[in-house]
Amino acid sequence: MPQPRFRLLKEILMETKPPIFQNPQMDGSSFYWEGKPNNKVGILLFHGFTATTVEVRPVAKFLNIQGYTVMGPLLPGHGVSPQDLNRVTYLDWVRAGENALIELKIKHEKVFVLGESMGGLLSLWLSAVYPDFIRGLLLFAPALKIPGLWKSNIFWPFVESKLKNNIDLSSPWQGFNVVPLRAASQLNRFQLQVLKKLPMVTTPMIIFQGKLDKTIDSSSSVEVLERAGSKSKQLVWLEESSHCILLDKQLAEAQTISLDFIKKLGG
Repeated sequence: MPQPRFRLLKEILMETKPPIFQNPQMDGSSFYWEGKPNNKVGILLFHGFTATTVEVRPVAKFLNIQGYTVMGPLLPGHGVSPQDLNRVTYLDWVRAGENALIELKIKHEKVFVLGESMGGLLSLWLSAVYPDFIRGLLLFAPALKIPGLWKSNIFWPFVESKLKNNIDLSSPWQGFNVVPLRAASQLNRFQLQVLKKLPMVTTPMIIFQGKLDKTIDSSSSVEVLERAGSKSKQLVWLEESSHCILLDKQLAEAQTISLDFIKKLGG
């Protein structure tokens, strides 16, 4: 019997829809890798919204090879399902960040914090609240402003999630290809809270921003630079990088600059 010329729309959509969780075969769990015995520096790394630690593992491995202890927690709500992410608040991310920072600080005299996107916001928050705990901040595309994110405050009571734009299935990134809207509204609240705290951030920082970033408003990095209370701060523009700099083609360049920054601050 010949196949019908037209199939149900639902069937077609199921075939073309990208997977909700990209690259499930990768290890995106929390990690803690000890550095050289005499190295007193620990580096805390935070991934971004809807992502996992896959995002920060390449730079973590690089820094660990240099002798540093590196720690990357999988933030609450991430790594399993969009529904899980919709069940947490930004304060859950803050508490997880605080616990990780304290754990690392107990064992290491000097702590640096590195954050990608939302992880950059968490890094800034911790620096504002625990200025004496952190030697330096490394911020990769800090997600202070995301176009249209405010709409999640309107739609999350009615819509659970929405499909992301510009999905790249060839990317070695791991995470959700949908935006859980209640969680997105929490991210929006987190942005506003971090914005208020920026003048309280006095930690030396270096900010990396990709010129090809289509996820956040690139003026986010400029605003962090201008509003932060730090006397020592620098913004590095990467011409060939998109939002996820730590998985992009200029990773090696970013790693070298990051290592120099850490060494200059006594790391």
